[in-house]
Amino acid sequence: MNPCHEEDGLHRLSLQGFRHLQDDTLDLDPRANVIQGANAAGKTSFLESIHFLARARSFITHRTARMVAKGAERVLVHGQIRAARTEHRLGVQYQQGQTRARLDGRDVQALSESAGLLPIQVINTEGQRLLTDGPAGRRAFLNWGVFHVEHTYRDDWRRYQKALRQRNAALRAGDRRLVAAWEPDMVAAAEAVDRRRQAFLETLMPRAMAIALEWLPASQPGWQFRRGWKADHPLAEVLAQGREQELAQGFALYGPQRADLRLTANGTEAEARLSRGQQKLLVAALRIALVEQWAARGTYRPLVLVDDLPAELDAEHRQFLLNSLLASGAQVFLTTIESEQLPGVGSARWFHVEHGCVRRD
Repeated sequence: MNPCHEEDGLHRLSLQGFRHLQDDTLDLDPRANVIQGANAAGKTSFLESIHFLARARSFITHRTARMVAKGAERVLVHGQIRAARTEHRLGVQYQQGQTRARLDGRDVQALSESAGLLPIQVINTEGQRLLTDGPAGRRAFLNWGVFHVEHTYRDDWRRYQKALRQRNAALRAGDRRLVAAWEPDMVAAAEAVDRRRQAFLETLMPRAMAIALEWLPASQPGWQFRRGWKADHPLAEVLAQGREQELAQGFALYGPQRADLRLTANGTEAEARLSRGQQKLLVAALRIALVEQWAARGTYRPLVLVDDLPAELDAEHRQFLLNSLLASGAQVFLTTIESEQLPGVGSARWFHVEHGCVRRD
């Protein structure tokens, strides 16, 4: 059962100094919003501003300063959010190399606190990078996925990172006694992290694979989770056996910081087997299954930012994906050049972007 109220979501968005978008305040639909405009009009920047509000960073660049408009001193995005039938005010600002967030009139000490209000996923032409860019991105996907279902997961992950940092420092110093002393804390936190990850994947992945199989029936999609140490071996045993090797390397070689989620097609790595369009569909299936789980089990309505849905997809697969998004329980934001490219979203709230000006149609 979906715990989100039908009116939950991001209701109002205010922009100041964001790229080439004009400063403005926009009222949004809690279910579906379409941003239409020509290439380079500002559609992707509009989605980027929402991502900045949710995660305090861009999904396009790691250099936050690039989001500040020419001639502006800062970028500020403010949102009014209805979550669990409560109104919240969230603002995220970047100025002179510093990012600051305020939630309901107070400073946010940990950005994960404000991020918890807006579970967010992006589907765009770079979606296949989840397959091709290496394990770090997939671990981030996994960590955010668990966090928005089990908020206390953040505490387990932080405890593990603290123990890992301390043990790594001892490994670099060659202090065998201190290395061993940190292992019990590290193992306890690692096992808690791994249990939550695996429980999350046991629910998520069957649904993701079912969606992918419907869209890509000839690909036989599959998945493998590598937890970061030998299967069926206690981490304490693995650490004890590998201690000398880790001392020689100067950092931990085993643990959930080395976990990976691999997607396959016909028994081989998906990125080697599938075309770019097929890879995009496989990753989209994973993300849709994730937001379905967030909507069903989480506290807050998820957001999905979909940039250039028609790219690399034929009309049939485009419709499959669009139908799944609209039925997922998420608040959806879609960009398009032509309205005809998005059939079946007539009930959405439509916006037009031209030369950085966003107006409601």
